[in-house]
Amino acid sequence: MTACQAPEPLLRIGSNGWPGYLFITWAADDQVLDHKQVRLLQISSSTSSLRALSAGMLDGACLTLDEVISALAEGIPLKVIAVLDVSHGGDVVLGRGAVTSLGQLAGRRIGVEGSAVGAVMLDAMLQRAGLTRAQVIPVPVLLDQHEAAFDSGSIDALVTMEPQASRLRKRGARTLFSSADIPGRIVDVLAVREDVLGVASQALQALVNSHFAMLEKFGRQRSEAYTYMAAQMGVSQAELAPIFAGLRLPGRQENLHWLGGRLDEEARNLANVMSRAGLLPRPVQLGRLAVADFVERGA
Repeated sequence: MTACQAPEPLLRIGSNGWPGYLFITWAADDQVLDHKQVRLLQISSSTSSLRALSAGMLDGACLTLDEVISALAEGIPLKVIAVLDVSHGGDVVLGRGAVTSLGQLAGRRIGVEGSAVGAVMLDAMLQRAGLTRAQVIPVPVLLDQHEAAFDSGSIDALVTMEPQASRLRKRGARTLFSSADIPGRIVDVLAVREDVLGVASQALQALVNSHFAMLEKFGRQRSEAYTYMAAQMGVSQAELAPIFAGLRLPGRQENLHWLGGRLDEEARNLANVMSRAGLLPRPVQLGRLAVADFVERGA
C-alpha cells in the first residue's frame, strides 16, 4: 500500500537574508536538507514573499509574526510550524547625518519597507518619540534597496534589519531605536500554507528538522558557522557576535512552549496593536495559528 501512495509535491519555501533564517539556508547548502523534498528560494524582501504566497508560487516562507497576521487578513491561509528567532535588537531605526536622536525626526524622511514589520517598528518608534505619522515623511523602500537609499541621502532615517544595519553602522549610521525597546513584539517564524500540511508532511518534517540540526551545529561548531554566515551576510566574522546578540534562537523545547500557546497569545495581542494602528486592511480571525506537530515529532 505504501508503494501505491502518490509522491509528495516539491515544497517551495521563500527566505531572505535575515540571520535567523540562515540556518535553513545553511541546511540546504550543506545538503542536510534534501533538494528533492524542499526547494529553498531566496526572495529579495518579505513583501515579495507575501505576494508569491498569495499567488500560489510559494508553499511557505520565513516571515515575522506580524507579516503572518497581515497575510491572514489578506485571505492567505497560513499556519506556523516553528519559531525561528525572537528579535531583541536585530531590527532597528537608523539615523543618517545630523539625525542622532528620535527628537530630530519631525519633518524628516524615513525609509521603511511596506511590510508589517516595517510598519510595526515605525509605529512603535513614533510612539516613543512622541510623534504622529503625519509629523514625518514615510518613504517606501524595499529591503534590497535600503543601503542604496541610505547612501544616496534620499532619506534621513531608515527602518531596517541585520545584516544591512551592521553594514550601515560602519558607514556612520546611528541607532535611534531597536526591537530591544519592544521585547517579544517581533517574532520570526516558519509559516506554510494550510493546504500543504496534509500533502507534504514528510518534507515539512525534514524542513523543521534541518533548522534544529543546524542550530545545534551552530552551538558546537561556531567557527564553521560564522565562516558560512559571514559570507552569506557580507560582513566580517567579528561582526557576527553583535548581530546574533540581537536575536534569541529558541531550541525545540522553547519552541514547544511558543507553539503550545504563547504564539497564539502574542498573535492576538499583536493583531490588536496592528488594528488600532490602522495596519490591517480588515479584521482578522486568527483561530489556532500554531501547529506543534513537526517540532514534537522531531523531539
